[in-house]
Amino acid sequence: MLAAILCGSLSHDTVWAKSDIDLVLVIADERKVDRADLSISLYADGVNVHALMMPRAEFRQIVEGSLHNSFAHSFLAKGQLLYSHDPSIVDLCGRLHAIGKRDATVQLLRAATHALPSLDKAHKWFVTRGDLDYTALWILYAATPLAQIEVIGAGQLVDREVIPQALKLNPSFFRTIYSDLLNQRKTAKTVKAALDAADEYLASRAPQLFALLIEHLKDVGEVRSCREIEDHFRRNFGFDGVTTACEYLADQGVIGKAGTGVRLTKRSHTDVQELAFYFVADPVE
Repeated sequence: MLAAILCGSLSHDTVWAKSDIDLVLVIADERKVDRADLSISLYADGVNVHALMMPRAEFRQIVEGSLHNSFAHSFLAKGQLLYSHDPSIVDLCGRLHAIGKRDATVQLLRAATHALPSLDKAHKWFVTRGDLDYTALWILYAATPLAQIEVIGAGQLVDREVIPQALKLNPSFFRTIYSDLLNQRKTAKTVKAALDAADEYLASRAPQLFALLIEHLKDVGEVRSCREIEDHFRRNFGFDGVTTACEYLADQGVIGKAGTGVRLTKRSHTDVQELAFYFVADPVE
């Protein structure tokens, strides 16, 4: 056993009667351990302890390879190093608290992409049904990724309880799209105000939130199908759903929308048009 890291609520948050203990135990690389034995739930003095054993090489890979402000990064970064017999592990733990600009850009795109579908659904229920309760529910679903945007934009680590974090940073906005929807009587005016505030929040930050996507289309310099764009972001950044972001940006006039010929099966003889997008140069260019 080379190091022990206390994670979860006991390391940085308030605990209560049902809190458990999360431990990451870094072990020597040469030790042969069955993968099934790397995670074990212990019972110590009436307390549940979830222990995750991790070979040193795997721990290094997670620290150096995981996106900063991802769940894995935040889980470890908010932990406390209890002890270590290896100075390299101490150094790795210290580096967990640095958030790179590129990582922040990736996580902003991920959060914005997750917020868009919920807001689209909220608009649909408001316009087509006039259902204030269900519209508010979809806005509340969007509150978590919107809160992630706020916290990441402030250069902070994202907690599991990210909405309370964001309320401290931007109380006016998150009262409108979260607290007021929960605690006040819903009217068409207040729900519409929450929708408008969420729309304005994304639109005003679009160049930063979608910078990675816009940069990719600019570098490509030609029309790219939604499948090609999805493959690029899945392969290089590990997440899906950027087609939704492309449609949003096209509706905003930031990028262009087009179609590219594709055949539905290998034996098809007729081309159909696949949704595609391209970079629109700025007028100054």
